[in-house]
Amino acid sequence: MSKRKQQSAFLKALVLHGNAEERAKLQERMIRAERDEQCAWRAFWLVTLLVVFSCCGICYAAVLVPHFVHNSSHVAVKIFGGIGLASLICAVAFLCFWVWCRAVLNRIQQECRRFIMATLEPGSRTARSHFRAPHEEPQAKAQRVIVDSNCETALFAPPHQQTYAQLFSLRRFS
Repeated sequence: MSKRKQQSAFLKALVLHGNAEERAKLQERMIRAERDEQCAWRAFWLVTLLVVFSCCGICYAAVLVPHFVHNSSHVAVKIFGGIGLASLICAVAFLCFWVWCRAVLNRIQQECRRFIMATLEPGSRTARSHFRAPHEEPQAKAQRVIVDSNCETALFAPPHQQTYAQLFSLRRFS
């Protein structure tokens, strides 16, 4: 299984924790986009195979047809040339369609990531019902007193609780 399929399966599994309405829409869109991408990829390889087949046919005809260089109007040359040209045009079209389908799938996966991050946010309603953090307790004190080995007292503010989006965001170092 490729990394892309693993990521897609992981996103599908995570989307299951959201509400049913949005989850169904995202899953259906992702399945359709994956199917379109796979169909475009297979069609591209099929016409690429036809291009290779027609090139082999033209080369074979060049060896067997006498005076091939001077007179290329032989029926086999015309057939293989037509199939090769049509397949080459289709290969370019299917490759462009596959790139477009891949971009659509990338956008849908990005929407799934946003949906999952919104579901896992500590402030959201669904996050409180499904994913309660084990350390989530109301703190009575605003400050803690910690005494170290030299008997000095240090006051520390409680740690700031970050959201999931803040935890998993990429920081810019420049």
